[in-house]
Amino acid sequence: MKTWNIIGIRRYGYLLSLLVMAAGLVAIFTSGINFGIDFTGGTLLDVRLGRDASLEIRTVLASFGDENAVIQQSPDRPRQVLIRTEPLDEAMTARLTNALRDRFGGIEVLLAERVGPKIGRELRNQAILAVVIGLLLQIIYISWRFRSVRFALTADIALVHDLIVVIGLYALTRRQVDSSFVAVLLTVVGYSINDTVVVFDRIREIMGLRIRASYPELVNRSILEVLTRSLTTGTGAIMAIVAIYFLGGVTIRDFAFGLAVGIITGTYSSIFVASPLLVEWHLWSERRVRRGAAGPAPATETVSAPVVAGNRAGRRRNRR
Repeated sequence: MKTWNIIGIRRYGYLLSLLVMAAGLVAIFTSGINFGIDFTGGTLLDVRLGRDASLEIRTVLASFGDENAVIQQSPDRPRQVLIRTEPLDEAMTARLTNALRDRFGGIEVLLAERVGPKIGRELRNQAILAVVIGLLLQIIYISWRFRSVRFALTADIALVHDLIVVIGLYALTRRQVDSSFVAVLLTVVGYSINDTVVVFDRIREIMGLRIRASYPELVNRSILEVLTRSLTTGTGAIMAIVAIYFLGGVTIRDFAFGLAVGIITGTYSSIFVASPLLVEWHLWSERRVRRGAAGPAPATETVSAPVVAGNRAGRRRNRR
């Protein structure tokens, strides 16, 4: 029976990962990340207007000197609008809501939040610290679980791969990065490491069976034995997230998008990143061991022709 040689095509997986990460990194360094008010500071208003919203909202905001405000209209609820502006005090916020009420025949304020720039910077630093601590704890946990730093480092490389993919796709699609995005990243870290540990645990079990096969073949067999489980779990999670994306409202769509991307890339990285890197590390270690066992080439002593001739003459004299 012919089986898939996933390890044999691992370089195609590397290429795909590099292309996706490169596109995301280019977007991050050129367009930047669309940070929300949680990280930059500002005022967020979620309002329901008396009539359908239109470009008139921009005109109202321009009269307050905030023509660059971000306006998001719900496609299924045209009267509900998210407005993100520069930081406004309570008096200015009240004036803005009154102007919208006069312009659109009434207004219902569903949400009004204000975050200062200093708090936003602190939240951003804490978010970065939380992700870094999560990665370090994963190294410690996997090193203890598998009694090998090799498993831990390859798993963390896969985690970094997943985080870069998620952040890069947020930058490419210009989705807003707010406090819920931290929950997305930590969820991605947890899901990805869970899927990777399942694959690694099967690799360890297969290695304990003492099967006569090469290391790449054993890893490939381990991946195939848990592949159905990984795909089934990921597909079930994606189906639930798709329902949340379309039925949960506009305010939760960016969060659902990040979770969906994280689950897809987490499943992918455990199969096409973490496990192949484990094989690469093993093959590299074997090459080092072979080179060390061979040792330096023995020195060869070259004898010049006159000396050889002289030795032969001496042996003839001895025979006589």
